[in-house]
Amino acid sequence: MDSAIVELLIDNIISALATKASLLWGVRDAIADIKHELTSMRSLLIDADKRGASSAGEETWVTNVRNTAYDVEDVIDMFMYHINSQQIGGRFAWFLHHTIYIPQTLWVRHKIASKLQKINKTIKTTSELNQKYHVDPIEGKSSEDFHTWVVRHAESSLFVEEDELVGIKDKGKQLMMWLMDREQQQTVISILGMGGSGKTTLVANIYNSDAVKRHFDCYAWITVSQKYDVEDLLRSMIKEFHKSTKETNPSDLSSMNYRLLVEKLVSYLEKKSYLLVIDDVWDTNVFDELKISLRDRYPGSKIILTTRKDEVAHYPFMGIPYVHRIQLLEQDEAWELFCKKAFLGIPNRICPPELESFAQELVRKCKGLPLAIVALGSLMYSKNDTSQWNQINSCLNWNLSNNPELEAVKSILLLSFNDLPYQLKHCFLYCSLFPENHEIRRKRLIMLWMAEGFVEKFEGSTLEEIADSYLVKLTFKNMLQVVKSDEFGRSQRCKMHDILRELALSISVKEKFGVVHDGGEEMIECKARRISIHKTGGEVKSFTGMSKLRSFLVFNKSLKTLPSISKMLRVLDLEDAPIDELPDVVVKLFNLRYLNLRGTLLKKLPNSIGRLLNLQTLDIKDTQIKALPHGIGKLQSLRHLIMYSFTRNRNDFRHVTGMQIPPNIGRLKNLQTVCIVEAKGDFIRQIRSMGQLNSIGISNVKEGDILGR
Repeated sequence: MDSAIVELLIDNIISALATKASLLWGVRDAIADIKHELTSMRSLLIDADKRGASSAGEETWVTNVRNTAYDVEDVIDMFMYHINSQQIGGRFAWFLHHTIYIPQTLWVRHKIASKLQKINKTIKTTSELNQKYHVDPIEGKSSEDFHTWVVRHAESSLFVEEDELVGIKDKGKQLMMWLMDREQQQTVISILGMGGSGKTTLVANIYNSDAVKRHFDCYAWITVSQKYDVEDLLRSMIKEFHKSTKETNPSDLSSMNYRLLVEKLVSYLEKKSYLLVIDDVWDTNVFDELKISLRDRYPGSKIILTTRKDEVAHYPFMGIPYVHRIQLLEQDEAWELFCKKAFLGIPNRICPPELESFAQELVRKCKGLPLAIVALGSLMYSKNDTSQWNQINSCLNWNLSNNPELEAVKSILLLSFNDLPYQLKHCFLYCSLFPENHEIRRKRLIMLWMAEGFVEKFEGSTLEEIADSYLVKLTFKNMLQVVKSDEFGRSQRCKMHDILRELALSISVKEKFGVVHDGGEEMIECKARRISIHKTGGEVKSFTGMSKLRSFLVFNKSLKTLPSISKMLRVLDLEDAPIDELPDVVVKLFNLRYLNLRGTLLKKLPNSIGRLLNLQTLDIKDTQIKALPHGIGKLQSLRHLIMYSFTRNRNDFRHVTGMQIPPNIGRLKNLQTVCIVEAKGDFIRQIRSMGQLNSIGISNVKEGDILGR
């Protein structure tokens, strides 16, 4: 997991070094050495991330690489801050720099060169650790053990007793209809849902039905998971089919190669109707490898597969599949399942009255996820008095790292996280910085990901289009839940399941990716690069590590004053904070890519806003700002300008009000979105010079405001 965080960090550093090389004279040799070493380390990190499981020595090495990469990032940003302070000052500052301040510039370069030399020494030490701990692309035993545990855990669903199941009967009706019909063609049924939602348990209950088994000549169950050997899968299928008909397995099965195994299976299934369950499928490659042995040779055969991924569920394996999306348990179903586990020793498994309020709250925290309900119910089984229940109910935040009883929950959900490419891992972790149950706007999330540098560049696609595809992938993989869609089926708002969010937060804190401050204790030190403020007493005090921050997000409507903000900040999100004046320090944030002031009490922006040369997104919707300053025209990197307000009249009708813009707005050649401006002056004419513009909103349009004007 850690390696994915570092991998993107190194990517961004290498990209920064390439694009800013012309400005880095005087320190290029030191930079070149660091770039070479980090590039080599990145290759090892890719291998480590693919393996997932790692040794303690490997984790130590990755941690050292991460800390070194952060140090390099800090040095580069500090240097660029110095360069930027000269660029934004105009001609007079340029004159001072080339006459009076040259000695100071040389001193800054000398200081940076000294820091880079120290970092180079650290990198060499880290490389020695690489040799010491044998960090290499050879897959370790721990990974194999984990894969074995996953398979066993999945297949244990085949042996769950009938009285332990909840909500299965009603959910299985549609599946039974698809399964038991007399269609002549072969049918594939896909069961889709997030990790721990009960897909395997549902299918196991149907698979074990006597009526189902009588319906087919033979049946088999195989578990694929993330790592599989196709020859082992074929052998398992042959054994299972023979077992279902009480036939003896072929004696030479273990020595057969792929071709012989396919021949054996094709021959055996000739003129047989069969049921095959392919459990826990993560990619479509396995279908292509098994398809040849499962050709439709006899009418009525059925294949059921379970998966967490939308693209797998809808893959045309044997024609268009039937897809059944697993829904999380309703409140009454969740309560019934919890009681079956937590009160196993009590007659009729009824919750004692003195524990009911605690138990109901614990069930609520599971948000209908069967895996979590079962794990938490089993944990509470041994708790006998109200004080224990109260203690767990008060402190339970799904800290999956410190509760051995919840290890199964963590392991199952980690499979989904580890399956993500490293870019999507960062995007997923970033969502955990939003509050619990928060509905995240699609456009807000996309712009934040872009500002953070999570979005890869591809020729022929905009960053917005690529970021949007990331969001689609996360919802298709059931890592985010769609709350609201537009008329085209595109997600408008999404949120994280509480337990997935806690998993993401635990990873974020461990890897110094991000941290949430919820007002529980006064924050003394922040070791992460991002902080999200959820609860405060009206102000946030400065703390150690503030200068290292790259993102500062506020979700507290009582925060009136800001602490001393890091001048390296990329993201400043103050949406709905009751601030009425923009702090002077904000316009000095040369590195700022995203500034969200939506819903604040601001009445104006300073003209010095033009100093934010790297700003990509400016959101001042629903503020009291009536007009933009002339300095806006200097924001050459600006891509999204959101600046309108809704007001209601006496009849409760809403109408939109735009803002006035300066005459130099046409200089913003990279602008993609403008919403919404008043059609005053020659703005309509200036639109022609904005070649990247793809979305625009205009208010107060008069008859004379036409494009031909």
